[in-house]
Amino acid sequence: MLHWPAATIYEALSGIAAARPNADALRFEGERITYGELLAESRALASGLAELGVGPGDTIAVWLANRPEWITTQLASSYLGAAVVAVNTRYRTHELEYLLRDAECSALVTERSFLDTDFLATLAEVVPEIRKGGPTEFVPESIPSLDAVVALESTGEFPAVRAYEDVIAGGETTTDENARGPEPATDPTAPACIFYTSGTTSDPKGCPQTNRSLLNHSHQVGVHLGVERGDVALGVLPFPGVWGHNALLSALAHGIPLVIRTHFEAGKTLRLIEERAVTYYSALATMHRRLIDHADFTPERVASLERGAVGFLSMGYDEAVFDRIEAALGFPLVQPYGLSEANSQVFVGDPEDPIERRKRVGGPLIHPEEESAKIVDPETGAEQPPGEEGELCLRGYNVVEKYFGKPEATTEAFEDAPASDTSGSVGERSSSEKWFHTGDLVVQDEAGYLYFRSRLDDALRVRGFLLAPRDIERVLDDHPAVKGSQVVGAPHPRHGQVPVAFVEAADGSPVDEGILEDFLAGRIADYKLPAAFEFVDAFPRAEGPHGAKVRKDELRERVADRFREE
Repeated sequence: MLHWPAATIYEALSGIAAARPNADALRFEGERITYGELLAESRALASGLAELGVGPGDTIAVWLANRPEWITTQLASSYLGAAVVAVNTRYRTHELEYLLRDAECSALVTERSFLDTDFLATLAEVVPEIRKGGPTEFVPESIPSLDAVVALESTGEFPAVRAYEDVIAGGETTTDENARGPEPATDPTAPACIFYTSGTTSDPKGCPQTNRSLLNHSHQVGVHLGVERGDVALGVLPFPGVWGHNALLSALAHGIPLVIRTHFEAGKTLRLIEERAVTYYSALATMHRRLIDHADFTPERVASLERGAVGFLSMGYDEAVFDRIEAALGFPLVQPYGLSEANSQVFVGDPEDPIERRKRVGGPLIHPEEESAKIVDPETGAEQPPGEEGELCLRGYNVVEKYFGKPEATTEAFEDAPASDTSGSVGERSSSEKWFHTGDLVVQDEAGYLYFRSRLDDALRVRGFLLAPRDIERVLDDHPAVKGSQVVGAPHPRHGQVPVAFVEAADGSPVDEGILEDFLAGRIADYKLPAAFEFVDAFPRAEGPHGAKVRKDELRERVADRFREE
């Protein structure tokens, strides 16, 4: 069942604040914010934004690092019936302009700068009007939908930008007992946050997740991982990403404190875990590795940790690394699968499962009573039995109904199904009538667990076999002369496709192909053996919310004509 079947994010957090107003909600850079204080500031911000014209159905871009203001803006948007547009802090002018235009943002909440990026100077290249006149005279021709820009710090260099404190102050006046502010929105099916896909092979697509989806799915993740009232969560995954957002909301939906860190730094993260007695901590494998490799790391400093997840999808899969991280952190790790269209951690391992099962990316559906999955043959659409790989299709309250402003992309990705359709090998019930085709290759075992294999675009059809590149990469990466590998398919006149392995050498010098061929020959099936090796200094990458992803489309282009003459 849904934990909050008819509540917005704001309403749910209001209920928690009413029950425990003095309990810690957020801890940030020495500051303690209670649930009561969090809700009060969110109400004032909502009223202030309403004074600027923001209302139901509008979109508010949030270009902030992990800060309390990210969360107050999310709650204020939910209060107003508006949706936050999550903007990656790594974005520059091209990506920022695209999102502001595509999501038709009516307001932007940002900060002066973060790390090595001057956000307001970057914004001025997209919206030069922020340098001209005052806030009331702000009429940007470049982004016509944009009515207001709000920054955490006021500055005379950008006179059209409003100070966050001024918007809050205006809202506090509006919500005074002698004045009436806007009534809170009550529709749980209204979009609350729009996440954008990475756009590595096409323009990024906006995925509007509803209040009901974000709230209930995040709460259910906490239930699955065993979150309890005495837990303390650490929010270091980027909030603009679907996993980082899920991590913050899974903490708040359970009424536990969330310790916020603007970005990951191993030493400071280690100190926070120790000083705040963090028990609930999820991060990418790269973050976990940097933490346990830090010069000041000792198991005693992370002894409070009890639960959390490790993300391997963006860096590849390495069982030895999994073993080392789990042993160092001292609690059972699980590996989740998620995506912007269907929320974070759609399926994830059970912490009580044996380690050999938890080493695989995936597990049971997080909310099988309300979410459904099926695996189909990507060519015929026939549903696949356990043990057979195929494309993952999802349906349920956690799946977006459409892409924002992209009807053609929506039609391509969503398969109509009658409400009476009960197909799907996993899950019992769904509120959606459409199956979303994820484009991911997965396999289901006899117990109903789902395991990610690769992107379907990355999968190869070799001699009639559907092949996940990771089957080759995992073995190839075990060779001591290989720093990393990426396998793609190249067109072949006889075999349709053949695998080609791109290899980054461990010491930067080329590796003898014959040595790698012999190494693989005794370890994988013959149809999986690469038809060729390409040696590279580095792999082409594209930035995403949780780090850089390898651009396999560029690698495929390099070998598109490699076997044309054979």
